[in-house]
Amino acid sequence: MKLTNKQKGVIGETAVVLELLKRGFDVININNSYQNYKNADLICMNPNNGKSVMVQVKTGTTQNILAGFTSETNGIVPNLEEKIIGPWVFVFMNVKDNNINMEFYILTKEETIELIKTSCDWYANAYNRKCELKSKPMVGVEVDWLKGESSKATKLHPEYKSTLSETSQDKWEKITNLLD
Repeated sequence: MKLTNKQKGVIGETAVVLELLKRGFDVININNSYQNYKNADLICMNPNNGKSVMVQVKTGTTQNILAGFTSETNGIVPNLEEKIIGPWVFVFMNVKDNNINMEFYILTKEETIELIKTSCDWYANAYNRKCELKSKPMVGVEVDWLKGESSKATKLHPEYKSTLSETSQDKWEKITNLLD
């Protein structure tokens, strides 16, 4: 099964909507009315108290899920704190034949900012490159990092130590606690 990036995004967002609906929350997919809103994909609301939170969803089929940013060649993502406005859900889609298996990794706003900041700094400054970065790299988040695991050191680079101390898989409470 060959899926376009747009199809992958729609599948990931829909899967997250279903997970939040199962937990009793109302969810609006902003992309249904505003084409690719930059800072969030979903508005999740608690129908009992009116609290709401904006959620960003990033979906990928490789071990490196793109975050939708580019960093400067020095590893800094400009205005990162303003661009990340709520929790993020990274959806890893394992596509084999006609089957899709999904894993959900949920990070708070603060965890997302810290993981992106430190991994971009590592990629730009500690990777032991033979030459300098000549273009702004796309920011990706490794599934292993979302599991709280460090990347393996190689001859080319030292390990990156994930800023997460444990897995973020299925940690829906990082969203639902904001709605209590």
